Amino acid sequence: MSKLASIWSRWSTQQKAILAGVLLATFAGFGTLMSAVSTPPMAMLYGGLDAGAAGDVLSALEAMDVRANVRGDTIYVPETKRDSVRMALARQGLPQQGQPGFELLEEINGFATTAEMFDAAYWRAKEGELARTILSTPGVRAARVHLAVPKTSSFSRQRRTPSASVTVTMKRGRLDVRQATAMRYLIALAVTDLEPEQVAVLDSTYGVVLRPGAVNSIAAIAGDEDERARAMEQNLRDMLEARVGPGNARVTVALDFDRERETVSERVLDPNSRVMMGRETSDVQQNDNGGSGAVTVASNLPEGDAGSAQSSSSSQRSETNETTRFDISEINRQREKLPGGISRVHVAVLINEPAPIGEEGVIEPRPAQELESIGELVKASIGFNESRGDLVTVKSMTFHEITSDGPFVEPGGVMDYLTNNLVAIMQVLIPAIVVLALALFVLRPVLMQSPSEAAPVAAAAPAQALPEIPINTAQIEQTKTPVEELRQLASADKDATTNVLKSWLGDIEEAA
Repeated sequence: MSKLASIWSRWSTQQKAILAGVLLATFAGFGTLMSAVSTPPMAMLYGGLDAGAAGDVLSALEAMDVRANVRGDTIYVPETKRDSVRMALARQGLPQQGQPGFELLEEINGFATTAEMFDAAYWRAKEGELARTILSTPGVRAARVHLAVPKTSSFSRQRRTPSASVTVTMKRGRLDVRQATAMRYLIALAVTDLEPEQVAVLDSTYGVVLRPGAVNSIAAIAGDEDERARAMEQNLRDMLEARVGPGNARVTVALDFDRERETVSERVLDPNSRVMMGRETSDVQQNDNGGSGAVTVASNLPEGDAGSAQSSSSSQRSETNETTRFDISEINRQREKLPGGISRVHVAVLINEPAPIGEEGVIEPRPAQELESIGELVKASIGFNESRGDLVTVKSMTFHEITSDGPFVEPGGVMDYLTNNLVAIMQVLIPAIVVLALALFVLRPVLMQSPSEAAPVAAAAPAQALPEIPINTAQIEQTKTPVEELRQLASADKDATTNVLKSWLGDIEEAA
């Protein structure tokens, strides 16, 4: 201790400050290292939350006295507490993604709420519930639902139908047509008298996916083309690999779809065919009998004989009518052609050539008959129709083999550990490197410097030149200490050494 105290007393203020700074930096580095080691690993609690939901979760974590780390839209908590924190937040109904749901109705006061206020809260709650259901779809990041339900009235003659719209934001890519159709039917079934065609589905990045009032068959074609082509390619590949072997066939299918919608009304009249539509028959028979006498003077007398002269008459009539109605043959046809039919198919098939035969490595190409047979199988599989312009091309070529430079090395236990704990290792390694660099390049040179060498040069006369110091060449070659090398340099060039000392003394006087 006495030796350290004597060395400390002989050091200059600059050396003491350097040593104190190095010690503080060393302690700070070790403190950082210990805190990094003692800090528990963080695990993701929730990710992709909106600002409101993330704020509610952070407030709940502060109330539970849980340390949280926010990185963008992701919240991290200590890994040992993640599961328990999730259970506690779920008990509180957090996080609440999107719009609030039916919990809005729990806050309504029945005595101070009018019918209009209740209807507004009800439809708002239903919009929130539908948005939550849509958020459960894989790949959906945010969703908003808007319902336009007209108010019913007993005095209204025209009944207006409700409509709706939904806006979806995807995590990556665009909204699929099938998912949009599912969302359309979900909303339509949740609202009374809402037709699926009155629901519009929009992608916040790519625009309209399903328009209101439009039949979605046209839009469904775009999402169905790739799937149908891939299914046809897979079927052809499975069939061909059964003959040429696995990996020896490549198939590409291009489908052209008919996107036109057509309605045909047809009426056919055949004048050569006559059809009796009905027959009416009427039969009329009539018989009339009667008599009449001449009027004379005697007929007017009271005693006269009025009926002495009488005559009789009779008539009979018979009539038969028959009416037959005929009509010509008529055929009425109503035919509707929907879009989505395949208008043309193009298929390209590439077959690998057989392996070389013999020592010379000669490759024998596949016979033309075999390629024709493969082409016939492909045509039969796709339903080839030459009239619509279908095309099938079958070629046999040698595939390029990909050679590897060596065997693949699978990561072992050490590699798995380094990959999974890279952040923790860097937290320990970086402070250790800093502390080691400070100890080697700052602290060690200061401690190895002797007090005589560290003495200030202010005692030297400013106008005197350095005295010539005898140099023992053998000793320099043997020891080669820094002090001796400095003396050798000073004796070799005295003028330069004098100028350097003058500049140092000037700096010291200005600082004093």
